[in-house]
This record gives sequence, structure tokens and C-alpha cells, in this order.
Amino acid sequence: MKIYIVCWRLSFGGAERVGVLLANGLARKNNEVTVVADLFDPVTYHLDGGVKLRNLVSSQSKLKKWTSAVTNLRKYLQQDKPDIIIGILNATSLIALIASTGLHIPVVMTEHDAFERPASAPFTFWKHFAKFTLNKLYRHVTVLTTADKEITGEHLGRAQIHVMPNPLALQPLVWTDNGWQTEAGQKVEKEPIVLAAGRLEDWHYKGFDLLIKAWGLLKPDIRKKWRLEIAGKETPDSLNYLKGLCQQYGVEDSVKFLGFREDIEKVMQQASIFVLSSRYEGFGLVLIEAMSQGCACIAADYNGRQKEIFGSDQNGLICNTESAKDIFKKIKLLIEDAQLRVSLQQLAAIRSKYYSVDNIVVLWDKLLKEIIS
Repeated sequence: MKIYIVCWRLSFGGAERVGVLLANGLARKNNEVTVVADLFDPVTYHLDGGVKLRNLVSSQSKLKKWTSAVTNLRKYLQQDKPDIIIGILNATSLIALIASTGLHIPVVMTEHDAFERPASAPFTFWKHFAKFTLNKLYRHVTVLTTADKEITGEHLGRAQIHVMPNPLALQPLVWTDNGWQTEAGQKVEKEPIVLAAGRLEDWHYKGFDLLIKAWGLLKPDIRKKWRLEIAGKETPDSLNYLKGLCQQYGVEDSVKFLGFREDIEKVMQQASIFVLSSRYEGFGLVLIEAMSQGCACIAADYNGRQKEIFGSDQNGLICNTESAKDIFKKIKLLIEDAQLRVSLQQLAAIRSKYYSVDNIVVLWDKLLKEIIS
């Protein structure tokens, strides 16, 4: 197949990283893959040599970016005549739809977060409009979970909804008689660390306030042996706020803020427990990453989405959203029950392989062939 993948940039964002993983994976299956993105922005994600790259825009001016994006993409489509286009997120999917008008090239719109939010964090008007109105323009929309497919089926009219999980970029650790090791055979030692990860400016969405409160409910003797680490890009205001919460709950000596870490894989390898405390989460790719690196995982489950990732109660512990008390109970259980902790670590690493790039690319390859045919 000749496949176009259109995304706004090739750096920083989780959805953009998924687009690059798909491009590389689909190219390895002998498809002709072209990625079209704004190349004025830095490129931090690696594209394999078999993937072609084109610049989506001709200018850095905000107004000219949009007009040149449509013009450039249409020119490329007329030249290359791809079989299908994958749009990463709303803006570039819409650009692809407009640019392909009259060319009879199907556009697959990919959503990368949930179609519902709790009352404490409602959609903005424009976010709701994009999800439930603009998506009606497409014949094919991918969502991350079956929970979202059930919701969208009621609202998106003619669009066919396909569940397509995000792929895992990390190589899962391997459990041996001698403990954890990387696929290359390097030994990995687990430490008494409870880890969380996410942008600190999104602390309310990520539930870091709930996590710090839960940590404060643990007995001091536990906090002397264990520490809570939170990795993620910081802003001065968000960091100061969360440090203030640590002081309020008397846990500043056992909580460490790691900032943005390019070596998050190694950070996860050191941690024994990972907590996803989010008030809502579309998919939780960071949860799968932690599972792959041998963490016993606890996840606040927003309407079944994280339970879907675990696949079984044996692969991770579910707790209620917006409940510091429930998070505390699950952390306490895993700290005190070493046998359960190790069992969850082992089974989580195995479960994470379901989300490998190769597995997810097989699903995409099959879907694209069905759409084209």
C-alpha cells in the first residue's frame, strides 16, 4: 500500500510519537510510507530510512501555515496518489480531508484521548465540537478503547469506529531465575520506589494531588524505607504547588520530583510500583510502559479504560478515581505483600507485549487493507 501519515510535528507529543511508530512499523511490512509534517519544528522522533518525509508547511507564520499546509498536501497527493491517509489528531486530519477533496483517497481520523470526562474536568466547547461534530465528516475514525467505541457509536453518524490501541515503544524486561534483566541480558535491580509520571502542569488531570495525599496516609516507618518519585516536565507554579502539598502532608522528605527525563525507561526499571492516579485518562500509554519495565501497577480506572489495558485483575490493581484513600490502600498492599508485588510485576510485563509495535501494526495493516478494498 501507499500510505500517507499526516501529523503536525515530529517531536514531544505522545500522539506524534505514535504516528512515527506506525510509519516505521508499516514501512517494515513493505508498505510505501510517507510522513508529512511541519519540518520547521525540531524533529526528535526517529524515522526509519525507508520512510519518506515531506514538509507540510511553507511558512512559520500562523496564518500561512494553515493555507500552505492544504496547498502543499494537495500537491503531494496529486503527485504520489497514495491509497490512504492517516491523520494524527484533529487539525491535521481536517487538513488532509480538505486537501484530498475530489481525489477519492480515504482519510482515517485518529483520536488519542477519551470521548468523555468527569464533571470535575469537562470538555471545552471546541474540544467537544471537534470530537462530536467534526468527526462526523470522516468515514473512518479510530478510538483507543471499546469504552470510547460504545460512546461514539451513538454520536458520529455514518463514521465507522475502529478500536486501535496505541503501540508500546519500549522493549519489555524479562524475568529469569536470577531476577529482572533487559532483552540484551543486562541485570536490572528493583528499588523501594513508587513512581508516577506526567506533566506537572497537568497535576489536576494526572491526580498528583491525590497521590501526594495518599502518600501522606502511609505510616512514617514505611516512608523511611520507600520513596515516591514523580517524573514529568515542570513549570515553576506547578512544582511549587505540589511541593506545598508535600509540606502540608508532611512528606517532603520522601517525595522526589525528577523533572522531564529522557531516560524514563531506566527510571521505570528501578521502580517497584507505578501509580496512575489520573482523574481521567484516554488510554494511559505510560501505564503500559511501566508494565513493560516490570512495575507492579496501580491505576485509577476511568469507566473501564485502564481495566481494559490490564486485561485481567492478575495484571494490575484498579482503584477508584478521585480517591486518595483507595490509592493509599493499594500502595500499602503492594508494599507490604512482596509476593503479590512480584507476581503483578511478572504478569504485567507479559501483558504489555500485546501492545508491541509489531502487534499493533498488524492490526493497522489489516484495517487499512479492508478500507482500501
